[in-house]
Amino acid sequence: MSDRIPVRPHADKVPARLLRYFRVELYKAISFVLTAFVGLFAFFDMVGELDRLSSPGTSWFYFFVSVLLGLPARIYEIAPIAALIGSIYALVQIAASSEFTAMRAAGLSTVSMLKLLMRIGLGVVIITLFFGEIVTPVAERLAVPMRAKALGYDVDKDFKSGYWLRDTYQNDKDGSRVRYVNFSEFTNEGELSKLEYYEFDEQARIRKWVRADSADYNPQGFWTLKDVKIQTYFDGNNPTIPTSQSSSTPAITIQASPIQTLPSMRWDSNLNPVLLTGLFVEPDRMSAWQLYNYSRFLKSNLQNADNIDLAFAKKVMYPFAVLIMMMISLPFAYLHFRSGGVSVKVFAGIMIGVAFHLVNNLFSHLSMVAKLPPFLSASVPSVIGFVVGMGALWWVSQPAPWRMIDRIRSSLRRSRA
Repeated sequence: MSDRIPVRPHADKVPARLLRYFRVELYKAISFVLTAFVGLFAFFDMVGELDRLSSPGTSWFYFFVSVLLGLPARIYEIAPIAALIGSIYALVQIAASSEFTAMRAAGLSTVSMLKLLMRIGLGVVIITLFFGEIVTPVAERLAVPMRAKALGYDVDKDFKSGYWLRDTYQNDKDGSRVRYVNFSEFTNEGELSKLEYYEFDEQARIRKWVRADSADYNPQGFWTLKDVKIQTYFDGNNPTIPTSQSSSTPAITIQASPIQTLPSMRWDSNLNPVLLTGLFVEPDRMSAWQLYNYSRFLKSNLQNADNIDLAFAKKVMYPFAVLIMMMISLPFAYLHFRSGGVSVKVFAGIMIGVAFHLVNNLFSHLSMVAKLPPFLSASVPSVIGFVVGMGALWWVSQPAPWRMIDRIRSSLRRSRA
């Protein structure tokens, strides 16, 4: 071991120079693995659209820009696997040069090494959260229109009539009202075009129809409609239509007022650009705050929000997944192979990362099918990884772990005899 990495015997506190040494080595390895995986997935994204981009009206330039804007989301998705493989590679390299053995002989305990790895992992978690909670939502919002231009169609519409949303609103004058809002496009500047909504009262009777060419959102919490047309509806009695054969009480009919035209109008609504982003961006690529607000909005309008709640739970548990992956990498530093050690351990790390990803997706689907609580489904893969990691760490930290297998076999043979 180099003289520039001092370790005090049986010291509970890890020296700062040792911490810096491990931090540099692990960050370099994790960055290398992350760059390789992100580039690989970006290449797969390009190849996956070759057939569609070869048709008339498509643009390679816009699609290339949309792929670049999707890289922050890829970084966030691959971070746990990159942390696992990069940590395994760095620790195995240190162990192969006998530095790790010298550190253990100088008093670096398994608990101290685990604490050191968790401190380094916090930096990886912070970087991951930065990409997932700040960079990815903004980049994905910009990537949606780019992807639409690249493929030659208007991705902002689910139907020919545009998007439809249910909005609830309540005030002291009118009471509770339900609105069915329609608009054709939601621009990057937060503007709605060709907006139209129908407003109903608590008895499901129509009360207002509003159409506007555009709507701009004010940061104070309301929309400004431009070039507005309004028609209100009110109850009226029609004596010619009785309610039943035995009653002469006139029926209540809905009558409409003349259409009123206004240059602009204030519109109070629970809708805002942050909530509308959920229409165009996949839940996994939204920030936790956006998912939380979007879930509340859907539930307030009596709509299903199971997939949003699951995505929010996964966002909350994601930092723990990064730390658990780095914890699982530590036992590999205790294993010694005479030849092919690095390649075998890195391959094992890849298999563990793939297995974690598959288990995570499995419980995500089980949550939707079996109606499991979102946080239970999101936490089970991390709990399994934690148990496996702690068990492996205890196993390799024993004086002679491989001899325990022989002892177990011998005891089983004696019991059978």
